[in-house]
Amino acid sequence: MRKPIDLFLRMNLDLSELVGQSLTMVQREGNTWSFHLSGGDTIFTEEPWRLMTPHGTRISSEDDRVSFGETEMVDAGDQLIAELQGEAVENARYDGSGDLSLVFSGDRTLQFLQLSSGYESWRLHLKDAEFICLGGGGLAEFPRSHAL
Repeated sequence: MRKPIDLFLRMNLDLSELVGQSLTMVQREGNTWSFHLSGGDTIFTEEPWRLMTPHGTRISSEDDRVSFGETEMVDAGDQLIAELQGEAVENARYDGSGDLSLVFSGDRTLQFLQLSSGYESWRLHLKDAEFICLGGGGLAEFPRSHAL
């Protein structure tokens, strides 16, 4: 049985720093996605992400580099930027399942999913700390001086 990290282990997270920021760049290098926000904060993930609207999934990491029968492949990062162009985060939340959600206008929510009981999911780099979503949905905090 795995032993959880005791030092800096958290189950809640103040995400108010993300409110008001906009998504400025999305990059994919290998299996790692990076989401850059206008205030300098960044989210990294190797796990699935998706943009949800009231009508369902608008775009997701699973759509990237797929042609869906068309002549050109989908660039999910570019489509996400186009969809959220100039929009600011209105709300941000972390739930006990490990999912991280950034809510934009029009009831559009960018979700970073935690689907594993053992592997880390997303990493949030804020000005003063780094947060890592642990397997099973726990959260580890590392002060920026100790950030990886």
